[in-house]
Amino acid sequence: MLKKLSLFVFTFSILLLSCKTKETIELSVNKPKNYDDISTVKVENYINRIYIDLLGREPLNTEKIRDVDTLRANKLNFESRKRLITRLMTDTGFVIGDSSYMRAYYQRIYDLTKARLLEGAGEEEFYQQIGNAKFALKSARLLGDSIGVFSAMVTIDRCMNVINSRRKYQLGQIQISDMYAYMLDNPIYDVINMNSLNFVNASFDNMLFRFPTRDEFEIAYDIIDKGKGGSLFGGYAGNKPEYCQMLVQSIEYHESMIKWCYLTLIGREPTTQESYNLIQDYYLTKDLQKVQTLILMTDEYAHF
Repeated sequence: MLKKLSLFVFTFSILLLSCKTKETIELSVNKPKNYDDISTVKVENYINRIYIDLLGREPLNTEKIRDVDTLRANKLNFESRKRLITRLMTDTGFVIGDSSYMRAYYQRIYDLTKARLLEGAGEEEFYQQIGNAKFALKSARLLGDSIGVFSAMVTIDRCMNVINSRRKYQLGQIQISDMYAYMLDNPIYDVINMNSLNFVNASFDNMLFRFPTRDEFEIAYDIIDKGKGGSLFGGYAGNKPEYCQMLVQSIEYHESMIKWCYLTLIGREPTTQESYNLIQDYYLTKDLQKVQTLILMTDEYAHF
């Protein structure tokens, strides 16, 4: 009898302890984080990182003081972080050196895209290509060479698409995917990735963070090298410009852009759950700024 009573007491104690432990864990998980003990240095570092990642520069002392005070006044809550990030992306007020925060932000996107796809090629390289094409255009017209005229005009358009993409993206006239397509389809990218074989491999690697499968390569190669129509990612293309657009319209491209945001902002790849949480909305809205904002707001990015 005594043994049974002891066993009952022991079992009851274990159950009680288990309940208390579970309750403690739940309270710990659900308990709001207190940011009062975050040092000013950490807040300043957070602001520095946001300015560098979004504008390509550190904040001025006046900007840093203003933003630290604002975040502190709001206890570093997520809404105050979002307002700061949104201002740097969208504010059109005059800022010395930047023209405006919005212009600096879109210039930063443009520069990062060129660095990723075109080895940071400067505008002068595109204008040199345009100059050569204009000379060829004039000569072709004098000779009555219609093929030469068409080829020169295409070269000029391909270069101007890249140069004009920053402003058009800022004005909402194109999507970020269009900018990426233009960065693939231009003479500078052709020089960096000479011949159709290298172009196909590079376009997959740059856009999707992987190389094509054997079947994908054969279809893409035929499109680029032979002008033979083919289907990939649920789309259809019959030439190089259509291929570039088909690539950047795919859901896999949008997944790779989420990955790119995590790699450039946090320095790691997103988890499967993080990608899942973002991909549906991003694929529908094409709103890269929302993806960046959600990452920049996190405690992980802020190191809080």
